[in-house]
Amino acid sequence: WQVRTEAAEGAQHVYAGFDAVLLAQPAAPAQALVAMSGLNTSLSPDLGRVTTAPCWTLMLAFPQAVRPGLTTLGPQWNAARSTHHRIAWLARESSKPGRTTIERWTVQASPAWSAEHLEDDVERVQSKLLKAFAEVTGIRAEPDYADTRRWRYAQTTQPLGRSHLWDANLALGACGDWCLGHRLEDAFVSGLELALAVA
Repeated sequence: WQVRTEAAEGAQHVYAGFDAVLLAQPAAPAQALVAMSGLNTSLSPDLGRVTTAPCWTLMLAFPQAVRPGLTTLGPQWNAARSTHHRIAWLARESSKPGRTTIERWTVQASPAWSAEHLEDDVERVQSKLLKAFAEVTGIRAEPDYADTRRWRYAQTTQPLGRSHLWDANLALGACGDWCLGHRLEDAFVSGLELALAVA
């Protein structure tokens, strides 16, 4: 095997001497990479059957909540699934064991809203999610820290249905949570099963 890379500036490099190439990445980029390679492999149609949903995620911190007599801002619950059209799930990170007392939240937008706003700029998305967060939790304080991230391939909606892909003739394989589902455990099992197939 040889792997050719090209940097943004146009610099190219060839890496050689591989016994196999294993793709541990989301299914869509893996499918694009296999298609660009020009290889005739059964991996391509299998990769094309997997579907995923995006997720915009907002992370917040409220250091001002750490005051005598004030243990938390807003609701007295620590995590919830939401029916708000923008938010699917939110959690008070500071309630987890071993965390500092600084009030921190993670907010995940719904798959539908994330898909609808997939290419919006970060500032616009953050503003809309902050508004939705205030509506759901009642916390209207300005966060000291806010960061918003887009996860284009966040959650598998249609998994492959088996633990990995392996083309023994080409020594080309693919693995990821998308093979079995969308959980961390699925990614672990997928990687392990592919390694066993290669070995």
